[in-house]
Amino acid sequence: SLQREALLGFLFAVVVVFAFLVNIRPGLLKGLTLTLRPTLVVGMSIPLSILSGILLMGVFGLNLNLMTLGGLAISVGRVVDDSIVVLENVYRHMQRSDNRIQVALDATKEVAPAIITSTLTTIVVFLPLAFIQGLVGSFFLPFAITVSFTLVASLMVALTAVPVLAAILLRPGDLHSEAATEEGAEVDETWMQRVYTPALLWTLRHKLATLLGSLGITIGSLALVLIIPITLFPSGGERFLTINITIPPGTSLERTIAEVEKIEDVLAGLTSDGIVDLYQSTIGGSDAFGPGGGSPGSGTVTIFLRLSEAAPDDVAETLRAQFAGNEHPIAVTEIDSGGPPTSGLEVSIAGSDYAVISDVARQLVDEFSSIDGIVNVSSDVTEAKDELLVAVNPEAAATLGLTTRAVALQVSQLLVGQQITQVVLDGVTTSVVLRARPDDVNSIDKLKAITVTGPLGSAPLEDIAEVTLQEGPVSISRIDGQRAASINGSITAENTQAIGSKVQAKIDAIGLPPGIKVTTGGIFQQVAEGFQDIGLAMAIGIILVYLVMVAALGSLRNPFVIVMSLPLALIGALSALVITSRTLGLPAMMGVLLLIGIVITNAIVLIAFVEQLRGRGLSVHDALVLGGRTRLRPILMTAFTTSIALIPLAAFTSAEGGIIGAELATVVIGGLMSSTFLTLIVVPVVYTIMHETLPGFFRWLGYKLHLTASLGLPASAAQEAGDN
Repeated sequence: SLQREALLGFLFAVVVVFAFLVNIRPGLLKGLTLTLRPTLVVGMSIPLSILSGILLMGVFGLNLNLMTLGGLAISVGRVVDDSIVVLENVYRHMQRSDNRIQVALDATKEVAPAIITSTLTTIVVFLPLAFIQGLVGSFFLPFAITVSFTLVASLMVALTAVPVLAAILLRPGDLHSEAATEEGAEVDETWMQRVYTPALLWTLRHKLATLLGSLGITIGSLALVLIIPITLFPSGGERFLTINITIPPGTSLERTIAEVEKIEDVLAGLTSDGIVDLYQSTIGGSDAFGPGGGSPGSGTVTIFLRLSEAAPDDVAETLRAQFAGNEHPIAVTEIDSGGPPTSGLEVSIAGSDYAVISDVARQLVDEFSSIDGIVNVSSDVTEAKDELLVAVNPEAAATLGLTTRAVALQVSQLLVGQQITQVVLDGVTTSVVLRARPDDVNSIDKLKAITVTGPLGSAPLEDIAEVTLQEGPVSISRIDGQRAASINGSITAENTQAIGSKVQAKIDAIGLPPGIKVTTGGIFQQVAEGFQDIGLAMAIGIILVYLVMVAALGSLRNPFVIVMSLPLALIGALSALVITSRTLGLPAMMGVLLLIGIVITNAIVLIAFVEQLRGRGLSVHDALVLGGRTRLRPILMTAFTTSIALIPLAAFTSAEGGIIGAELATVVIGGLMSSTFLTLIVVPVVYTIMHETLPGFFRWLGYKLHLTASLGLPASAAQEAGDN
């Protein structure tokens, strides 16, 4: 499916490029024909970049799998960005010269620093993933490497193949002329420039209002996190169910099989209805056999189901309701194949008193069962089985000359048996085990009557010990040396974080006894660790991006101006998740990480050209206006091409590819749309403040301080003197 979405993305990207480049001024039919040549140049760069990226993957030993194919599909829209910038600049220079080879060289040299910097910033964003352990690093690193290789390939194609193809194929008149060149020659404006120029001039005149408005929108968009479901991975892929039947220990195999057959009769009906594709039953384990033997049994039975595509969404709830009145507990759990294995509800209770632990565990099981979105809640405390407890009275045992351990040893020998010798019968070595007859110890009363013998005499067991029947744990677990119990369950709700908050609220509300500690883990811990890791990667990535821009642009102020465009991407990213009703999971956070590199590209292209114009003698204001008008089309082209190329992944991704495609593509599309439009008006304002407003303020402040010091006057007097 990812191959199909990538192919659709390629076609969409070519259509968008054609739509932006079309020139109907000489006539509709002729204009469409002329636009085919520049569109062909950009279109050829996509397969060249993707195939070159695959070659790099092969050199470094990467395989084509779900994550690497997802990286290639995501890259389809991004690889055209550099090619579009080079193509547009080559054509702009071609309008002023007939030397096609020299024009291609000069135009490529002009934008080469900007596109190299923008590509490097996108790549270094992924660098921290190589050093992050756990789920985020291991799962997303192949995706990040694939995207990085493809971007390196696209940069090489943009710097080599695109200028050559442009010099061969492009002709003056293929594209619509730009509005004004840096030499000041006025030509026809495009409709985009006629809309953009007044907006840019207004924002440059109202800098404070522009910044406050952008800041308010950005902060307001953060409130959308409160209504976006937060989880680890979105649901997707094939659907599977597991049905776990808890059978009491010691249950006969025949009874266990009969219980399984009742469940299979229900599943056979679902199979005939086309809801279940196949199912498989597994009867697991048996009770331990001592030398004296034992009865066969099974603690759990697991039935694995694969649902068909026609299965309703509530099939798990239907089965739970159907099996609710069963004699033995039945847990129906839906397994999501759309990502790495994740845990469900896991809560541990630890303390020194197991009786108190058991009470707390039972209380929490009841509380958690009342939460909508949690099913199959169980505790190992509730899975206790009957056991005999022999509590020896040390003083009574001492009258027989026995210790507590000696009494326990005699009882164990009678019940379990003791190997006393081995004999060879017909050439086969056979162990001889001495134990009591089963009929003599098959009840509590008979066990109380067995005789215990010591050096000082003998007595019935009931005279020196108390024999009782009570429930005991199937397994004994400890945490940090303390007895512990665990609670497990399945989470069916989409908003995992909200369920985690409700679970913690239930724990806080019961009032834990002294010495009892309750710890939540499972999916809640995985979500916290995953978001913490990717948040750390983002922070380090932003620092690396800034350092790369400082080295490439040779300035501290301009990289700061460019980084200011990053928060603008959150507006569209979060809004897109709300509009599409998608969750904020690790794939969406990877989309935000990818946005850090993509969003900065547009700002770099704009600021780099503004710096070139200022180097030719233009003022800050004139350079921003001319630079914005000149770079408007390539910036919008790259943004729209990348976004629309991702639409197949965001909207049409099938179940097999949805784990890496849908959420990530949705975030990138939304973030790129908001950041692009706001970058075109906010970045020039921030640039003006950093290069004119703040330097002017500090010069004024320095002048006042110098005047105050030279005249020996207070600040107010210096102010009056300066004004005069």
